[in-house]
Parts: sequence; C-alpha cells; structure tokens
Amino acid sequence: MLVIVAPPGSKKSGAMYQTVQDIILDRNSRLLPRTRLLWATHGTKDEKSLGQEAKGRLHRLLDPKLNLFARDLFEKPWEVVTVLHGWDYCEEKNINYHEQFDGARSSVVTVISQAHLPLVLSNPSDPRFKKLLEDVGLIVVDEDPVGSLIYTLKGPNTTASPVTPEFLEVREAAGTASNIELALLRLMRRAQGGEFDDVAEQVVNGRWKTVLFSLTARSFWTALSDELIGVSPGFSLFGEAIENAITDARSAVPGDFYRLFEEDLLSPEKTSARFGLTWIRNRQGNVVQMRFRGDVLRVIPGDTPPIVILDAYASQELQQYERMFPNHRVRYIAEWPFTPLDIEYADDEDDEEAIEVDRKNMANGKQVKLRNYLMAETGELTRGHAAGTLVLSYSEVTDFLAEKAPAQRWSWRFEPPLPDDAIKLRWWFSGRGINAFDGRHVVAWHAPRRPKTYELHTLAALAPYCPEERKQLNAHAFRSELLQMLHRGRQTNYPPGETIRPRVVLFFNPGDLPKEWASCRKFTPRLKFKRYSKNPLHEAAVQVLAGELLELYGGVPHACLAGLGLYVPKPQERALWSLAEPNLRRALTTPMASSVAPVLTEWLVNPAVLQHRLGEYSPADGTHTQLVVEILRAADCSHLHTLKKFDVPVPSRLGTSTTRVYARSQVEAEKALSQVLK
Repeated sequence: MLVIVAPPGSKKSGAMYQTVQDIILDRNSRLLPRTRLLWATHGTKDEKSLGQEAKGRLHRLLDPKLNLFARDLFEKPWEVVTVLHGWDYCEEKNINYHEQFDGARSSVVTVISQAHLPLVLSNPSDPRFKKLLEDVGLIVVDEDPVGSLIYTLKGPNTTASPVTPEFLEVREAAGTASNIELALLRLMRRAQGGEFDDVAEQVVNGRWKTVLFSLTARSFWTALSDELIGVSPGFSLFGEAIENAITDARSAVPGDFYRLFEEDLLSPEKTSARFGLTWIRNRQGNVVQMRFRGDVLRVIPGDTPPIVILDAYASQELQQYERMFPNHRVRYIAEWPFTPLDIEYADDEDDEEAIEVDRKNMANGKQVKLRNYLMAETGELTRGHAAGTLVLSYSEVTDFLAEKAPAQRWSWRFEPPLPDDAIKLRWWFSGRGINAFDGRHVVAWHAPRRPKTYELHTLAALAPYCPEERKQLNAHAFRSELLQMLHRGRQTNYPPGETIRPRVVLFFNPGDLPKEWASCRKFTPRLKFKRYSKNPLHEAAVQVLAGELLELYGGVPHACLAGLGLYVPKPQERALWSLAEPNLRRALTTPMASSVAPVLTEWLVNPAVLQHRLGEYSPADGTHTQLVVEILRAADCSHLHTLKKFDVPVPSRLGTSTTRVYARSQVEAEKALSQVLK
C-alpha cells in the first residue's frame, strides 16, 4: 500500500489519472487491454461528487486511445469507465443492483464509493465481488477511507443498535437467549438501577439536559465476565441473535465483529473499548435508550491488488493506515511542500460576540437575527468577487439556507443583488477533493465537529486500548476534514496579492493548526453582533453613526442619535432634531462628506439604507447616559473612547434646559451643538 501525502490542489489526483492511463495503455504489457482498475471515492451519487468527476476525467483520458489502440475484435467491446452504485441509488433510479456488476466487470475502470471497499475486498465468497476483482491490477482510493472500514452495530433503517433490553427480554421469554445475551440483560438491569453510573464515561448534552453513559473497557468486560462465571458463553448463539436483530441482508454484520468480541471477552487485560453498553438519563432522571454497542474495524486481507491512497493529511506518526490495514505493508511518499492556507477567523473568546449560529436552532426557525446577520456578512464578502463564495456548514443548515432562508438576505446590505449562483452551499463530510469551487471564497459557518461518541466509540475500532490515541486520532480527523474542505476554493493556487485570490473565512475559532498547513489571523466582521441581546446590532450602529457625526461636528449630540432612529427621542430631542436634520443634510452635500460620513451620505438619498447598511436594529431607551458612553468606549474606533457626556444649553427658543452632547470637552460639545443647529 502506497499513501501519497501531497497538499490539496497539488494535482495529485490529476497525476494519478495520468498514471492510470499509462498503466492501461502500456504497450509492453501482455495483458493489454485487460488490465483493470478500481477507483474509490467518498461518493458517486451526486452529480458533483468526486466519483462523477473521476468518471468524467478518466473517460476523457482513456476513451479516444482505447478505441484506437486497444480494441479486441474477438470479444465484446469494453466500456471505458463505469460507476458501481449503492442499493439506495439503484432503487431510486430503478437500476438492478446485481446487473451493475456485469457492466463493471467488462469496463477498464470501475468507480466505486468507499463504502463498497470492504465489500469488494473482504467478500471472497461472494461471486459478484470476486469477479469484480479479476484482472484488477491497481486500486486507487481518493481521500481517507476510514469511515468505510469501521463497522458500527446498527439496526435496519437506523443508526442505533437493535440490541436493547426489550429485544433481549423477548428472547429470554422465548427461551432462545444465549448466556451472553442473558448476561448483557442482567448488566442492563443493573445499569438502570444506577450501579454503573460512577464508572461509566459521561457525555453531557446541555441542550436537552441529558447525560449519555458509556460503560466500556475494563469496567464493562469485568462486569460481563462476572456474569458469565460458571457457564459457557455460547458465542455462536450470540452471533445468531445479532443476525436476528439486524434482519436486513444489506446490513450484514462482518465476521470481524464476532471474532473481536470473543477476543476482547477472553482477553486477560480487558481494556478494549470496542464494545459496551450505552444509556441516557433524561432531564427527569429516567434511564432511556439502553443498548449494547460495538464498533470494529473491517480487516482487509493482505492478498489484495496493490492499493494507492491519496490523502493530503495522512499522518505517519499516528499510524492510521497501519491500523486500518494491518495485513498490508504501508509506505508513505511525502515529497511535496505544503503552502499554508491563509485563514481568517472570527474569535469567539468573548461569548457575547461569538457569531456561530446553533444549527438546530436555525433548522427550527430560531436565531433568525443571527442567521440574517451571517447571510449579510457572507454577502458582503462575496460582493465584487466574481467567482462567488462557497458556504460550508452542516447538512441541516445548508438545506435550510437553500430551501427556507430568503435569498435576498445575502444581498441585504447593498444593491444590486448578488447573481443567483454567487453563493454555493456544501456540507461537511461531503465534498473532499471536488474541484468545482475553484476560485471561490470559502466561508465556514460551523466547525466540522463530530459527536463525542466518535472519539469514545467509533475510533475504538482503530485504537481499542488507549483513550489518548483515540483523542489524537479524533483531533487529526477534525483538522483533516476542516482543511480539506477549506481548500475547495484552491486558494493556494493563486499568488498572494492577486485580486482574484479567494479568501478563507471562519465564523469560529479553529484552535491550533500546524503552521505548515495553515496561517491563521483574526477576521473582523463588518458589523459586530452582540449575542444574547434582544437588539444585537444596535451597539454597532451607534458606533458607526456616532463616529461619522464626530467627524462632521467634533461632537455627537444625543438628539441626532435619537433623530436617526438609534434611541427613543424625548420631546425636546424631537424639537432639536427638527432643526438639526436640515443642517445635517446640507453638511452631507459637501465634497468631503462622502469620505468622512459614507453611511450618512447614503442615508441622505435613502433613509432606509441605515437598516440595510447597519443591520436591523430597534431604537433603545437612551435614558441612561452611562449605557451610551459604554457603547462608545467599546467601539473599534479609538476616537470614540475619549468622549464624555456634557450638558449643553439649548437655544432659548426651545426653553432653558440642557441637552446631552458626547465630546472631548465642554467647549467642543457646545461647538458641536452650535454647528448642528446653525
């Protein structure tokens, strides 16, 4: 097995396509034209999937030359490239799943999804898969296939294990339960009584106020062994029970599952985390969703054709591929230098200014103001960038944005609106290697965070005996998915300083990334959003307009802020604004006005522009002066930090009272009000 470690965008897939052509058309090969290849990618169904991209590129390379040089007049002509689809796609398109294998067998290259890899390579007894491997001289795996090689026990049409107390109780009542099943049932009943709460790992769900308990490793195996003292485990009967629980032939449990379960149960060390019990204690304190779980590696035999894996972030130190393919000799080639991605990220150290929207809330129609804000910020980034922007998030978020969010929100702050194809959406874990977004900005709304159980359970298939190794593998999986998808815009193919060079912007803090992979710097959104505020864009609007008034007059009369809709005006402030507004409008017609007060200059033409340029805000009360001063002092513009509140007498025709002006001194405050009212 050869693992090619080369940066995204370095054309390693293109070089591999060319290598495939050279192998197929090798005139010195006695097998010509009968050397076949398998090309495995993450997905084949989507029109823009890497599998479909591979099919198109390989066909363009091979088809003309095969027709010219490699035709066998005595046999049925071969297809150049075929795609082997999964069950769901075949049912959707009314394709006979089994008949695909005949076409694949007579093609030069067969493109398969990585989900098919363990089926093709670990089913020597299945004639369809066995025939598919005949004459295959090379298998190319584009991107890390770890998710396809890990089997998680799950029932039909669900991701949850079917081995529950209810399932075991039915078998107990029927007298068909094996000793292992009865022992598991007794453990489940003990767990329901709280006996294992202190020794089980706990994952707290703050949203639903629930706790997931995971009894695994030494605690699980010791308890299970104690329950089996004096009886024969009955491994074969237990296997029959698992098969009975699955029911769906497509979800057949691999033999590795039973082999490793027996190995772990009989192990003197009893430290494997591949199997265990999980349950949830809900907010009422009741135990629900009690299940037996298992996550195992599908072990590939060593007698496969040679395998080449293209993985930009493969880690030789973590030995992930040695773990995934224990029967293969793994060699790494990493001779290509990485150009670090230039990443801008919005820091979320101050939780009040964090701008990462909750994906569940968005899908449920909540956090609308934050969603609209993020759409507008993304639109601002996109404006003027002809290639457009790719937005990354979770599938439920991208589905919501595509189907339910108003498209005009991308262009809320400016005219004309963005073109229809300016914003493209893609979800995490779906688009590695795809070149369709070359040149686009990449804006990630969320980090690709997997559930905590991915580290605790799924990765136990690769590192069953060491929690620290699982933690390292999980961190690597996060960084790899993040950086692979951020490379979709192919930023590193564009020299720094070029106007068309795409940007990479994250609305979250990515944490520490290796310097050879990424260079990170802070991203400042155009407007600040104050999380948990009922009026989250109000403060930013005050700061922008106060800054422009300060540039125009040397001070900021509160009556002007109220007149512009930032605060609820008092009667005296309404009267002052009626005098100030015409003067402000005249001041905004001077040649210098557009440079020192760009937002107010636009307001001169269209009063509605304030809500568009500054976000949607409501007038605040404004009674408490100190709250206004604190907003000014929190501004990015340091000129506002020195302003204080001064009471300035109003013109005698308006009475003998005073009005508030924010300025550096009493003299400047009086001068500012005089200029506003003259």
